[in-house]
Amino acid sequence: MESLAQLEALCERLYNSQDSAERAHAETTLKCFSTNADYISQCQYILDNASTPYALMLASSSLLKQVTEQRLPLQLRLDIRNYLINYLATRGPDLEPFVIGSLIQLFCRVIKFGWLDDDSFREVVKESMNFLNQSTFHFAIGLKILNQLISEMHQPNPGLSSTHHRRVACSFRDQSLLQIFRISLTSLCQLKNDVGSKLQQLALSLSLKCLSFDFVGTSFDESSDDFGSIQIPSSWKPVIEDPATLQIFFDYYAITKPPLSKEVAGHLRYELILSL
Repeated sequence: MESLAQLEALCERLYNSQDSAERAHAETTLKCFSTNADYISQCQYILDNASTPYALMLASSSLLKQVTEQRLPLQLRLDIRNYLINYLATRGPDLEPFVIGSLIQLFCRVIKFGWLDDDSFREVVKESMNFLNQSTFHFAIGLKILNQLISEMHQPNPGLSSTHHRRVACSFRDQSLLQIFRISLTSLCQLKNDVGSKLQQLALSLSLKCLSFDFVGTSFDESSDDFGSIQIPSSWKPVIEDPATLQIFFDYYAITKPPLSKEVAGHLRYELILSL
């Protein structure tokens, strides 16, 4: 690759070209970024210097594949983790939504794969809370990180054995999930007057993901009507049984309209069952 401009042009063709042969050529040329660990530093260079969202998307998606499929050294994974959280904090307001989503997925994948390897990976909730105390845009990034983190922890990944996945998921459940649920409730209280906003949707989605987490380690069918076997850790009961917790969802049901009110109804359903 002779220049960043040439790479950006290839990325543009990879994601936007209507010519299948042109897309295939771009994919072949750019494949090295996702398969060769020597290109990880170049992905960071792209993130720091590229001006087009498609080049940023290439770097992010390539790093995601590297983190998932390669056995990267611990220090390198820690460096990627630290780089991403700072990048989202400083560059987030300038990024396209699809780039932000890709970077957050990458960040949460790094966190999950390193959860049992170093305490730094388990600082993610504290670091996400720093976003919630800043601008509206940063508030949204913080909620998106926590939403994606729960999704990552809840679902198996091709790069992890089922046993490792369960160990990580159970550790995350025991150490961080209740704290995240409390964050979602606090956010909902703060956003009550921001009717119909994206932040409200993110906070509601976060609380529902917390309540529907696979607490006992045997995923249930969420399309089923049988929720009677849902179990929560005893440490959750004071929060679940607090009348203020149920009241916040009744309040939201009263002030929201479809489709948001349907999501609130899902919260109420979980809350009523869990509080029995």
